[in-house]
Amino acid sequence: MSVLAVIALVVVGFAGATGSGSAEGSGKQAPQPRSTAVYPVKLPDWDKPRPRPTPTVSYPIPWDRGH
Repeated sequence: MSVLAVIALVVVGFAGATGSGSAEGSGKQAPQPRSTAVYPVKLPDWDKPRPRPTPTVSYPIPWDRGH
C-alpha cells in the first residue's frame, strides 16, 4: 500500500512540476516590488550604550555565573 502512495506522490509531483499554466503573458516579466527602505537601517539611539541591569539581591544566586 505504501508503494502505491509513493507512486501517487511522484505522479502528482511530476504533474505539478511540468506546469499547466496558460501561454498568455509568457513573454512578460512580473512587476518588481518597490522598496522605500533606506539601508543601512539605523534605529533610534542605536549608537548609545544601554546600562547593564543590576542584581536586585545582594546574596549570590547559585545559577548566576557572573557573565
